[in-house]
Amino acid sequence: MEQQKWSEWVRERDDPRIAHTKPEALDDITVLDLSYKSFAGCYCSSLLAEFGAEVLRIEPPEGDFIRTCTPYGMLYQGEGLNYLTEGRNKFHMSLDLTKPEGREILKGLVSQVDVLVETYRPGVMDKWGIGYEQLKEINPRLIFASITAYGQFGPMSQRQMPDYDNIAQARAGIQSATGEVMPEGKSYDEYPWAVPTKAGPWIAWTIAGTFMSVGILAALHWRGITGEGQALDVATAEAYARFDDYAALWYYDTGIINERFGSMDVCAFLYCFAPTKDGAVFLGGLRLEMWQAFADMVGKWDEWGAASWTNLSFFMQKEQQLKWAPLIFEETRKYTNEELIGMSIEYAKKGRLAPITPVVAPVCSTEETMKDANWLDRGMFTPIQDPVYGELIVAQAQHKMTETPVRTKWVCRPVGYDNEHIYLKYLGWGPSKLKELKQKRII
Repeated sequence: MEQQKWSEWVRERDDPRIAHTKPEALDDITVLDLSYKSFAGCYCSSLLAEFGAEVLRIEPPEGDFIRTCTPYGMLYQGEGLNYLTEGRNKFHMSLDLTKPEGREILKGLVSQVDVLVETYRPGVMDKWGIGYEQLKEINPRLIFASITAYGQFGPMSQRQMPDYDNIAQARAGIQSATGEVMPEGKSYDEYPWAVPTKAGPWIAWTIAGTFMSVGILAALHWRGITGEGQALDVATAEAYARFDDYAALWYYDTGIINERFGSMDVCAFLYCFAPTKDGAVFLGGLRLEMWQAFADMVGKWDEWGAASWTNLSFFMQKEQQLKWAPLIFEETRKYTNEELIGMSIEYAKKGRLAPITPVVAPVCSTEETMKDANWLDRGMFTPIQDPVYGELIVAQAQHKMTETPVRTKWVCRPVGYDNEHIYLKYLGWGPSKLKELKQKRII
């Protein structure tokens, strides 16, 4: 019997279209998401919800501010686009935690859940009588996960500055080295674009949420061994600083501060974005022979003396990169993205150094990414039929798993949409009780 190819075997089992027929890894875990004004908390609970956890998203009766964050103020059926991407698979309920009665209700829920995610400033939950030390008396197995700007302790932990993504980007040390080079002896008046550049998406919040979700999974594993819950503490800026790569070690060892270097990289050459006739491409050559192959591919082997190059580290020097970048860009501007990609593929077959070739990849727009055949085939942008919001596209199914695949069951819910279902399920309250709480503006 002929053995099935691996690609065919794994495609059959990883196909996102059959995810709903398989079990979910966290289907016995219940999460209370109290995150407020924090995309990090929303993202954290989204990851857990995709793995099957029952996430109860608690918002104040007026809704979370994060629902209003959206490009140009655009709302879709009353919701901001950012929240529509991270309300997935969650049950949405309302509860005013600023009122004593609301906090008592929360305690009733806490006794029945596994995880609580919160993003209030350090000490707020404790002041309200619903901090970790108080709640673990109700539920010793509780995993209490706090995401804040500066952490639960430390000299800055009590500052009133909110946990905004750009604050974390600013404080983590990464953005100071991200952006265009300021030429020697020049000023911001002459080069106003040579300033630190923020990452486009809410990357610091996303990283903090990801780290916390991993920490929660580890804490659940530990609880399975010991029966003990615990408190988790992730600071957004601290989490983002983890991605500072070599910069901290470089400074510690040499005293050199990693500075802005445009699209180039002091750790590699050839390694940059380059302009083309119709856009831009990424050029990658992490070995000397790949840099030589690029020179040969664009017809500069002899003129640039590529045969005599012996040391790639020489080209990594800042002054050398600044010298070579204009020469490289002059060549790439002669071609379209597709032409350069085709040249690289052909060089790998027939070039002087074949199969060695430089890496060439197009810099894709959102439209190009969403139409990319590879991502479409893997189900990343398959439309979701949401019962409330209709057909929407949100990036999904990043984890391909043969036995317990993730899935997006619904995209979002309006504020308090699941109050009746959740309060009945967990506290046994029917319509009359909910009507009373609503009149008091508790929910």
